[in-house]
Amino acid sequence: MTSKKLRDFIIRYRVDLTVVASFLLLAVVVLGVIHLTKTEGAYAEVIVDGDVVGQYSLSVDGVYSLNNGTNALTVKSGMAYMSYSNCPDHTCEIVGKVKHVGETIVCLPNHLTITIIGESDDSVDFVS
Repeated sequence: MTSKKLRDFIIRYRVDLTVVASFLLLAVVVLGVIHLTKTEGAYAEVIVDGDVVGQYSLSVDGVYSLNNGTNALTVKSGMAYMSYSNCPDHTCEIVGKVKHVGETIVCLPNHLTITIIGESDDSVDFVS
């Protein structure tokens, strides 16, 4: 390799490395902002077939039968999770516990969505 080709290769490598490092730094900053702006929700809003069928306070522990018994929502220690579902894949149960505004649990086979909302409905979702 001639010295000019070697110099061009090193310069290009530095530029590529700088671009990759810049994107990684930007990703870390964005994830940090999202993590720091999370707020804990106040209610679990249940929607079946596009209609709101209930709101359950995250401050009151309980187990709630949903959608004519096809699903069960459990609220415990300020978190909500799907404790039972009769759907074949049980993805909604695998999601785990949710407690921050905007987090959702979806059971597609049963047309059910649970979304964590804040005290007021006019809150702005940062991710949107």
